[in-house]
Amino acid sequence: MARKKRFAPLPVSDVDRFAELLKALASSARLRIVNALAGGELTVTEICNLTGLKQSLVSQQLKILRLNGVVESRKEVPHTFYSLSDEHVVEMLNCLSRCHAGK
Repeated sequence: MARKKRFAPLPVSDVDRFAELLKALASSARLRIVNALAGGELTVTEICNLTGLKQSLVSQQLKILRLNGVVESRKEVPHTFYSLSDEHVVEMLNCLSRCHAGK
């Protein structure tokens, strides 16, 4: 009988960092925001319009995403623009989508 294919384990030094990233993304509201930002930088108002989420919730979730390095911001008075810090987050979510589609 053939053995199942084995996969290379994550480097031990990355496990805690990846766990924190996954916790930061473990919210439908935060995933909606990340999905909206995949198209480019947006203001809070634009994020609200695209996601249907209330401004106070978007602001709270952006803070969590920013503290975990998922999004970054830049000020251009009177607006603050938010964008993804790294496009690999969207690639990771697309990978999850492909994995789930195979089930």
